Parts: sequence; structure tokens; C-alpha cells
Amino acid sequence: MYVPGDYVYVADLPQRLLCRVAGADSATSSGGAFQILTLEPLEGPWRSWPDTRLIRLDEAVRPAVARDLWRARTRRGAAGASPCRGMA
Repeated sequence: MYVPGDYVYVADLPQRLLCRVAGADSATSSGGAFQILTLEPLEGPWRSWPDTRLIRLDEAVRPAVARDLWRARTRRGAAGASPCRGMA
């Protein structure tokens, strides 16, 4: 189960796109439980568009590991926002 603040990669795009989970709604169907995730892109062209959100089912994302977050932060350098902001 994902919760707001988790970091994930969108898995159904040609390139990995790092996002922060902004919202997670749980639901159940005859096929089982699932989540509808609202994602804030932290990389790619969407970063430059204010308040951009992506919507994906939980099966369409993969969790980001800590070392990936560090690499993403290093690539952006001082000019970009840190993807680690808000992590406990």
C-alpha cells in the first residue's frame, strides 16, 4: 500500500519518471483491492508545469529506493528541488 509522501517510478512510460505520491485512494473490485494514486512528477517536462498531477493505478508504479533518490538529487544539483524533501 502506498501513502502520500512515498516516492515511486511510473512503470508504463518509456523512461523512468520519479514521482512523489500526493494522494492514494483505496478501492476493491471483484478482482481484489487496488489503489488509485495521484502523483507529483519530480523529473521530466512535467516539473515545469505548475500543479501537474499524474493518475495511475498502483500496479503501474514501482517503489523508488533510497539510492535512486540520492542519484536524482545529485543529477539536478543545486538548481532543482530535492526529491528527498519531506522524507523521515
